[in-house]
Amino acid sequence: MQLIAARRGDARASGERGFEHPPGQQPTSPRQVRYHPTVTEPARLKILGDTLGRYQLLAPIGQGGMAEVFLGRLRGAAGFAKLVVIKRMHSHLSHDKRFIELFINEGRVVANLSHPNICQVHELGEEEGCLFLAMEYLSGVSLEELLRVLPRGTAYELPLVAGLLGQACDGLHYAHQLRDRMGKPTPVVHRDVSPQNLFVTTDGVCKVLDFGVAKISTADRFSQSGMIKGKLPYMAPEQIQGQRVDARTDVFAMGVVLWETLTGTRLFSRPSDYLIWKAITEDPIPRLSQLRPDLPAEVDEVVRRALARDPEQRYQTILALGQDLRRVARPAPYDATTIAEAVRTLCAERLAENTTIVDSALHHLDLPTAERAAVTEAEDPGAAETLHSGLMPSIMLREESVQKAPPRRPRRIWPVVLLGAVAVAAAIAAIAVTLLRTAPAPVAARQAAATT
Repeated sequence: MQLIAARRGDARASGERGFEHPPGQQPTSPRQVRYHPTVTEPARLKILGDTLGRYQLLAPIGQGGMAEVFLGRLRGAAGFAKLVVIKRMHSHLSHDKRFIELFINEGRVVANLSHPNICQVHELGEEEGCLFLAMEYLSGVSLEELLRVLPRGTAYELPLVAGLLGQACDGLHYAHQLRDRMGKPTPVVHRDVSPQNLFVTTDGVCKVLDFGVAKISTADRFSQSGMIKGKLPYMAPEQIQGQRVDARTDVFAMGVVLWETLTGTRLFSRPSDYLIWKAITEDPIPRLSQLRPDLPAEVDEVVRRALARDPEQRYQTILALGQDLRRVARPAPYDATTIAEAVRTLCAERLAENTTIVDSALHHLDLPTAERAAVTEAEDPGAAETLHSGLMPSIMLREESVQKAPPRRPRRIWPVVLLGAVAVAAAIAAIAVTLLRTAPAPVAARQAAATT
């Protein structure tokens, strides 16, 4: 297999647009750490097997608007080796302070998170002027992939879903309750909870990925007013309207994930941003029971409460949502061992593909340098696409995540047209009156006037 850089293909930079402060504005918060590259023009990594800090690059995973992602390996003494995922900022962004601050903020947020249900970040490093994050490598599939093969209406559907999303709720609750070393609350709101950012490992553990657009709730001045971040169809009403967010924002997003997981359809997917905004903020939200009357009424109630538009009417913590979901699931929610068995059975083909790709990458990297170069030159270039498609999808690339101003209602033009028509009619009437006043008198009138 040829280990060359696979490209995601016209990756939308819109997934990375917007910054933590307006363009041109100097950082005013201690959290906005200034970073200065160590070289004028960083060298671009071209050959897999090169090192990046303490890590070897094994295989490309993909790229987004801000970074490219590789499967990597940490090597140590006495044959120690550990697989990791490397997210490296694009070299052409190494002098853009706004992107640098965004990348550093991501590293800062995730560095303080340590929980079994959150993807761990080992290091924020710098090599030749470019920043990179080293994260734990996860063997498994995203929830989005799992849902494609999950049979509906089976006896194990609800306990599997309750077990998985219950774990995700545990991880998010930990982030919401985070404290610093002095015991001061520093809650982190994810703001981008979606099926793409929930990963199910072959050990039956659900991991929350991508805290790249997360917000430390106590650092309000660090976010630009009137800007929103995340995937539009999973945003809470207050989030999509650019208002203050808190832990209950993630509760709403998890409610959307739960609704979609159990119905197999998208809840707020619409053709335009405005229609998504309208569906989330105004249109009636269909009850789960309308599409799945076979599920217990208690499950419908859990989803309804999670999707309440008023944050005060929602679950006040995501832990409470997870607890209620586990309570109403019948049969009882699956534990990690049972979830692992289900994932290995339902996703056997994809998992086998992933294993083959990783094994091939490791074998290729362990070849002598000359032999490795010869093999790479001789192999089919089309293999790169296979390599790209098989490894951890949607890992902190945020192609579909956005940061933009809240969608606006379309302007209604009929009042303007009406007023214009009235103005034109009034003008015509005024001209007519003027002409009548200045027009010559009729002939009979003039003759009568002359005889008098």
